[in-house]
Amino acid sequence: MTDLYADGAHITVSGAGYEPSGDFFQKGQPYAPQQVELLLRTAVLCNNAKLIARGNQYSIAGDPTEGSLIVLAKKGQIDETVLARHFRRIEELPFDSDRKRMTVIVENMRLRRREAYVKGAPDLLIDQCTHISEGGKTRPLTHADREHILAANHSFGQRALRVLGLAYRELTSTATTPEQVEKNLTFIGLVGMIDPPRDEVQLAVEECAQAGIRAMIITGDHAVTTRAIAEQIGLMKAGDLVLTGADLDAMSDAELVAKIDQVRIIARALPIQKSRVVDALKQRGHVVAMTGDGVNDAPALKKADIGVAMGITGTDVSKEVAKAILVDDNFATIVHAVREGRNIYEKMIKSAKYLLSCNAGEIGTVLFAILLNLPLPVLPLQVLLINLLTDTAPAVGLGFESSDEGIMERPPRNPNEKPISRPMFISIVVFGIIMSLGTLSVFHRLLTQGLVVAQTAAFTALVLFQMFAVLSSRTLRPTLHKLNPFTNLWLLGGIVLAIGIQCLVIYVPILQNIFGTAPLSLAHWIEISIVASLGFIMMEASKFLLAKVDQRPLRSAFRAYAPARASS
Repeated sequence: MTDLYADGAHITVSGAGYEPSGDFFQKGQPYAPQQVELLLRTAVLCNNAKLIARGNQYSIAGDPTEGSLIVLAKKGQIDETVLARHFRRIEELPFDSDRKRMTVIVENMRLRRREAYVKGAPDLLIDQCTHISEGGKTRPLTHADREHILAANHSFGQRALRVLGLAYRELTSTATTPEQVEKNLTFIGLVGMIDPPRDEVQLAVEECAQAGIRAMIITGDHAVTTRAIAEQIGLMKAGDLVLTGADLDAMSDAELVAKIDQVRIIARALPIQKSRVVDALKQRGHVVAMTGDGVNDAPALKKADIGVAMGITGTDVSKEVAKAILVDDNFATIVHAVREGRNIYEKMIKSAKYLLSCNAGEIGTVLFAILLNLPLPVLPLQVLLINLLTDTAPAVGLGFESSDEGIMERPPRNPNEKPISRPMFISIVVFGIIMSLGTLSVFHRLLTQGLVVAQTAAFTALVLFQMFAVLSSRTLRPTLHKLNPFTNLWLLGGIVLAIGIQCLVIYVPILQNIFGTAPLSLAHWIEISIVASLGFIMMEASKFLLAKVDQRPLRSAFRAYAPARASS
């Protein structure tokens, strides 16, 4: 809590965090907090949070905003335990998104009367006030008073302060409903608190922009406050629109669809309006992720392509309908999840391309041998061992591959896009043909040295082709960095293990008898390696073609919609 507006004056409060130590100042001079005792009392009574002290460490049990009010009161020497002896809570009228305020009804046991204490959105609360507290006395609220209050609210909002208005009234009847209680109120003052964006949020917003993700804020907060926060984190861009819930109500669905791509902030929004936003974005062909925490957010969370509920502040209903739960309520975590999701998807494509290419080569080798009326180039047991060697350790090593550089600088993938594109399919087929013909060329040339030697050479050629293929499959795009095998030791270990087992099968006599192999000379290995490297060269060359084909225009195919406090 940093700023107060009461008795027509701007009061600043020192201190940071939840530690209840700080002083009050007006125009740089010390200010006695007893002069705003009613404001501090309201901050405590209209509150459900608790301040917890463990040594010199302080934390809040409950809503952080309400916790800030408790800390403010303690800085002003107001103790909630003392208040509890003189004010007994009778009933609470909880906050809701329509009223945007919370009220508690208490019994003042010293004066033997019922009183209502209210906090909420200042621009809406002021409409329910007919009087104002000033200098410890109550007088009618004038038009000038309203202008000063709204100006202070606007000033606080421009500094990215979250502002609450406080009011109270004496109850002379048994009024219990919001309509009965929240009227003819006496305005007490404003409290402004800073909820600074986390350090990582600005970087996350920049990463969103690079990745083609357009982030928006839909909030119940004031437009000025929200815009100030959005500018702090770099979210606002030239040409972006800021709408309010009232603006949204005044627009037809067609008008909303036409403007939605320019809208960055919707302030003072009702939860039901989130559903309209989702519908408008879907009509524009976007994939929509919507975050929310309240019961009233459930329809929008369910309607969005990806509903994300808040794990800390989220209600059970919102978590039930959402497809994902953000356990730390941190916007940056969503961006990390997008990056990891892109990485996982690419790993799946890499593995599919690798395995399909190699299997195509194995099938092609046998098929071409039959068509060319050649002897069987590999034995069934050798084919089984090839699959065990290449489909296990090296393939698993691909799963430990780090994400490609610039993975978050690419445009979103079209959800209707096939995992194996036509150019990639052609690449798989061409590699399979090269692998088949290369293996058969080695086999045919060495037939003069005996069928067993030729089959062993073909068997080894298939293995080496696949080892070169897995090296190339580390990335789908041309990059020299990924050619260094030592940047993925798991994959390197899988390749070494596969080649080691291959050598055992070739040179250990008992395994030679089992698998029908014969020893190969160094010249054989050199020849086989040169032929097998052709497949690697071909796969690397195909990446340049795929990179050109994949030059899609940058567009927002995915949109993230932040909750009321995107920075928290």
